[in-house]
Amino acid sequence: MTHTQAPLRAILLPSYRWNPYQRLLAAALVEQGIEAVPVHEWSKRAPLLGTWWSQGRPDVVHVHWIHEFLGGSKGTPSSRSVRWFEWQLRILKARGVRVIWTVHNLKGHEASGVDTNDAAAHRAIIQYADAIILHCDYARDALIELYQPSAEARSRMHVLAHGSYVQQYDVDADQLATRRTLGLPDAGTVFAFVGSIRGYKNVGELLDAFMSVEELEPNDRLLISGKPLPKKLGRQLEKLAAQDRRIVLQLDRLSEDELSQTLRASDAVVLPFRDILTSGSAILALSHGRPVIAPAMGCLPGTLPADATFLYDPDADGALAGAMRQAATADLAAMGQRARAYADTVDWGPIAAETAALYRGE
Repeated sequence: MTHTQAPLRAILLPSYRWNPYQRLLAAALVEQGIEAVPVHEWSKRAPLLGTWWSQGRPDVVHVHWIHEFLGGSKGTPSSRSVRWFEWQLRILKARGVRVIWTVHNLKGHEASGVDTNDAAAHRAIIQYADAIILHCDYARDALIELYQPSAEARSRMHVLAHGSYVQQYDVDADQLATRRTLGLPDAGTVFAFVGSIRGYKNVGELLDAFMSVEELEPNDRLLISGKPLPKKLGRQLEKLAAQDRRIVLQLDRLSEDELSQTLRASDAVVLPFRDILTSGSAILALSHGRPVIAPAMGCLPGTLPADATFLYDPDADGALAGAMRQAATADLAAMGQRARAYADTVDWGPIAAETAALYRGE
């Protein structure tokens, strides 16, 4: 009698309903013979161990943003939460579970400088992860420089591309119709920012930069769409936006359809971040065929297509405004075509094949 080997089972967490990253990866993993499940709700008391148990004790726990398991994204973790996080990793390993970590950030966004507890949490998962996935060589080198892992830990680091979002959204919908739906002028250049609005994303400077670009016309617009965290950031933006009628604020969490609609209405997407490693927002913009204006930081210079981006020096005075000035006179439609062509090359299939091999320990 022959026995069919059961497929490998994996959970991906945390998974956010508004972020399709894990959903697309999981779907591609299924094509590789992996039972992959994005987990949207996890145990609050024991987010790793408890969720692993409640999900039927799968073979693989694929961890993404670790701050959710360290008390959330507000502030820095406590030493107690770090010890609890490390204990759960240790128990999973003792149970023979393969732990995979995809590095989206080098440290918590709200951590000021190098926080001792935040660093301890990152060193713990570096120690216990069977494989560490990064999205570019820069991210791997920066992780090594920051946390000084052992040679053995470095051997477990693997660089895999960040997949595109072309198949997730109606990226080819008509721009003019979308603008009319949003009450935007038919003509004119629309710059857009989408996503949660937090301090490190530097949206206030974006408004200042937009207002300082004299080359912009009356029909040009800056569209800011996303929920401010904390709310006082929204009040600050409203005061700034009151100075220029061309600034349009949509200060609320966007549905996936609304997010895509905002991108389709735009000509270019601006990411004025002070801290960035790998930006799903940049890939999202390119997937919609929109050029990206962003700081030359993290993975962006080495991975994004130079002919579809305006990368600027974040430490140079007026650099963001200068990049927007360049964009205002560029052929953004042609750049958008090149952006989309790049996004079409970053398919989830090969990424899932490499990820599945790491799940299997190959």
